[in-house]
Formats: sequence, structure tokens, C-alpha cells
Amino acid sequence: MISSSRSRPARPRSRGARARRSRARGSGPRGIALLAALCLTAAACSSGPPGIIAAETSDAGGSTSSPADAGPDATSPGADDPASSPAASPDGPTIRDADLASVPWRESVHEMVLTPATHEGLRTIVVAPQVEYTDVDGDGHEDAFAALEITDGQGFEQIWYIWLWDPEAEEPVQVENPIARMARCGDSIHEISSAEGAFVVTESLRLQDGLEQDCASDGPVQVTRQVTVVDGWPVLTGGMQGHGGICPQRDGTDAQFPVEDYVLQDAPAEGGAALTDPPPLTFGEVDVWGTPWLFRPHWMLVHVGFDNPVGGPEVIEGGYTPCAWVHLEDDTRPIPHDVHTS
Repeated sequence: MISSSRSRPARPRSRGARARRSRARGSGPRGIALLAALCLTAAACSSGPPGIIAAETSDAGGSTSSPADAGPDATSPGADDPASSPAASPDGPTIRDADLASVPWRESVHEMVLTPATHEGLRTIVVAPQVEYTDVDGDGHEDAFAALEITDGQGFEQIWYIWLWDPEAEEPVQVENPIARMARCGDSIHEISSAEGAFVVTESLRLQDGLEQDCASDGPVQVTRQVTVVDGWPVLTGGMQGHGGICPQRDGTDAQFPVEDYVLQDAPAEGGAALTDPPPLTFGEVDVWGTPWLFRPHWMLVHVGFDNPVGGPEVIEGGYTPCAWVHLEDDTRPIPHDVHTS
């Protein structure tokens, strides 16, 4: 819950207009120090569209656990088409041959860049045993959905990322935004799977205030999300539109503004798709002080509100509130960390 002692940053205007102050913020950041090393790594390593990071080959040993089912998924794109099936291609390795434990991961939640096979420290960090495969960027090559599994004393969490396959470089490329996270006293992931053109996450999510229940209980928001990748950014698909990465759930107290002539997009980029089906009616700023990787200069992450019919089912069942992005011509928001971009 946002403290009343914080000043209110500005309500955004549509593109081309100035942003007025809009949301409560404190002078002291919540969370650990900045994404400096991460942003520097992204600038140095990324050779593709914004939001993806090319993995550098490591000489270190170690291997990731193999998926439970290494055979092609019958629902994957090209499963019935030998010409487009990565498994049927004789042209070289696929992402199933990549050792994800031996490449650097940009782990945004804990603000680290690490190689699981060579990690040393009090935390145990490995690649989780389950890895899902399907083509989520439409290039005819399978991509991977994998998690870092982190154990620290009694703490345990899994943080899931998408890795795209670059057939020319013959290496995996990380999509920078985390897709899902399971943690003690946090959100719960019930199932991870793949469908044609999407990775699927079934989860229970907690609200931002974190006060609704004890650690042993699941969060009150139930949702199954399908996530694909467009121009290097994770977006929702399968009948739902919006940001495809982690979307902190609102606690019902956020100020909501009418959409009017504002543009709500599924990605923080000029080419992002506007949300139109169903059309959103309201939006409210997401508190990103606990999720600093969701801060983007000139792009504000927002909760999307829809018109639920009186006496009828919700537009999106399970109480889930999707996230989207609104462009800010003049961004006057306080920065969660001293973000370095050079």
C-alpha cells in the first residue's frame, strides 16, 4: 500500500502532451541498489531488438537439467511440417542443444548477472529441471522457457525467463523481462507448459499490499496467462492483451483515470500494439518501487480496467488485472534507482 506521506507524481497525458504529477512516491527507494551493472551488460551484449540480451558462450563446465520430455511438443509450431520443424532441420544445433547453465543470465529481480554453473556464494542458484520449448517469436525455430531456482537458507524461489534461439549465431538470446516468479510468501506457480506459439503460466498472485494472508496460503488472484514475444518483448496472447511479463496486482486503492485519448500498449516501444479487444476504460499507475526492472524512462506501466457487465462474468476471470504501457512525453516520475544507460 502506498504511504500517504509520499508526493503524487503526474497523471500522464496522451503522446505529445506534457505529463502532470500523478502518483504517491516516497523519497526513499524500496529495494536494493540499482540495475547499473545490468543495464551496462544489456548495452554491451544486446545485438537484437530492445528487450533481449545475447548470451555469451562460457568456457565453464556444468550442465543444466534436461527437460522431462525432450521430444517435440505436438502443439509446437511446425510439429506437422517437416520443412519448418526445428527438430527436422539438418542445418545445425537448436536451442535444445544449448546449456543454459553455462551462459550468463541477467537476473532482474535480484539485480545480478550470473552464470549458474559457475555461481559461488551463500545462495544456491541452478537452472530448474523443467524447460519448455516452442516457437514464440514466429521465426520457425523453437525457443525455451526456463527458470533460475534460487535457494537461500529457508528461502526458495523460481524466476522464469524466455530464451530465443538465434540460428545464425547458434546461441540462445535472453528476453530481459522476467515472465513469472514463485517465492516463499509470494506468488505461486501451479503449472508451466507450452502451446502453439506461446508459453503458458497458471498461477496464484498476491496483491501489492501483501497483507491479505499468511505465507502458507495462495494469493487471491487466479490466472492462466499465455505469453508470446513480439519484437523482443513479452506480450500476452490467447484472448488476453497486455504486458506479458510479471504484472504486480493492484490492491484496489490505486487512483484510476479514464482512457479517453490515451494509448495503452502491450509493449514499451513505438511499435507496441494498442489494447483494443476488449477496449480498456480506465488505467492506474503500477507501483514499481518493488519491481525496478519495470521502470522504463518515458513509459509508465499501468493497471488496465475494463467494463464488467452487471450481473455477468468478469471480462477477465480470476480477479486478474492486466498491465499495459502508457507513453509519457515528459517523464517527471522519481526513478527507483540511479539507472545508468551508457
